[in-house]
Amino acid sequence: MPDLIDQLLTAEEAARVLGLKTSTIRRLTYTHELPCVKVTNRRCVRYRWSDLEQLIKLRTRPARA
Repeated sequence: MPDLIDQLLTAEEAARVLGLKTSTIRRLTYTHELPCVKVTNRRCVRYRWSDLEQLIKLRTRPARA
């Protein structure tokens, strides 16, 4: 079984993981805030699990005291 870090997800799966709408995932891709893997053409993209984790780390802020 492949490691989760190497797993490629569809936009719908990535949205489910992050708790976002698919349109938000596509916007983040368009603005280059979320890297993607182009599988066969510009419309067929996948997202690495590790890139989703990195996005979470970049967007996480400490709680206010």
